[in-house]
Amino acid sequence: MTTDQTPEQKAAEARAEKITFGIFGVIVLALVLGFLTMGLAGVGLVAVATVPVIYLLLIMMAGGKG
Repeated sequence: MTTDQTPEQKAAEARAEKITFGIFGVIVLALVLGFLTMGLAGVGLVAVATVPVIYLLLIMMAGGKG
């Protein structure tokens, strides 16, 4: 059994990877900025604010079944 991908599937997977790395980069940047502006309390606020975002991303990855 082979798992050959069409060029369209490869392009879609590459696009999804770029979006994922972008989201992770934004989260890390937000954590750094939160720390620089408010110290550890800022990191906590950013972490609490990203929980719903991560939950929504997981629902989207599961196909919208939540």
